[in-house]
Amino acid sequence: MKYLHSRKNHSVVRGYCLILFMCLLAFGDRAIAAQSDKDRTAALVEGAKKEGKVVLYTTTAPTPFLKRFKEIYPFLDVEVTRTGEDNILIKMLAEERAKKYVVDVAGLTLNTAELLKSKGLFVKYLSPQREYYPEVSRDPEGYWTDTFLNLNVLGYNTKLVSAREVPKSYHDLLDPKWKRRIGMDSKAFWWFANMVKVMGEKKGLEYMRMLGEQQLLFRNGRTLNTQMLAAGEMSVLITTYNYMVEELKAKGAPVEWVPLDPVIPELHPMAISTHAPHPYAAKLFVDFILSREGQEIMASTFRIPSRTDVDARVPKLKRGIKILPIDYSLFGDYEKNAKLYREILMKR
Repeated sequence: MKYLHSRKNHSVVRGYCLILFMCLLAFGDRAIAAQSDKDRTAALVEGAKKEGKVVLYTTTAPTPFLKRFKEIYPFLDVEVTRTGEDNILIKMLAEERAKKYVVDVAGLTLNTAELLKSKGLFVKYLSPQREYYPEVSRDPEGYWTDTFLNLNVLGYNTKLVSAREVPKSYHDLLDPKWKRRIGMDSKAFWWFANMVKVMGEKKGLEYMRMLGEQQLLFRNGRTLNTQMLAAGEMSVLITTYNYMVEELKAKGAPVEWVPLDPVIPELHPMAISTHAPHPYAAKLFVDFILSREGQEIMASTFRIPSRTDVDARVPKLKRGIKILPIDYSLFGDYEKNAKLYREILMKR
């Protein structure tokens, strides 16, 4: 009996030792990982100090980020070219032809990012911050990571549209009462392509023809369209971005939005040029934008941060919305869809 009791105690002690060992091992792995990440950042900083500069091409205003980035890395000058994605595409292709490389980091829409990636102009970069991003927000091969999300929704002017009148589906917009009251962006090609794909080509194009008969009011640019909605120049607006509506609401504008099914997303990837003149500084910049702090700054501007552990400034912008998955097969038909959009909806 004494022998058996001794063996039992020995087994218990051995079990406790095993648990303790596993805990120490796990703690050690985390410590090693933390130290490894710290060493990695230190190496990037050392390289970036020698470069002294990072060049960014972007379609959006990066001002809120630049101030904080400069506070963290005061030894780096940040040169920014903010322009349309078509101009960024032209500039990067021209640099490639001339073999005179300027840009380090590019912030684009997904369509242009995929095009530049296909031409070999982006390098793979697996930032440690990528683990905090959903699969839809990361290029499977590691060429880009999304920085913020735009969601196409229906906006309406609350002075012109009562709560009971708000359309509950896209088919509701075919009601004759909406004729000459619907606004739309003149370049909502991605929305068009996805809608036709979801509905099926035959039914989708038939729907678009009926929608085109509503004599839509076209203006170029989501910002301008949303401002015109607030001014009462239209009653409802197809393909506004919900963050724009919330931003105007915060200023007292009589606007609201609803997420009609399907909710079509637009991504804004950030990627590093294959021939980046300042690769260390480029990685530091991307890491910062993708970091929790960087994404919290993104949220402060009303945009929807892609990072999973950072909420939007207005939570409903991001929560509880069923988003249509990205269909990469549509990128190859960009020109075709743009042509159909103009012919069917814009009557051009």
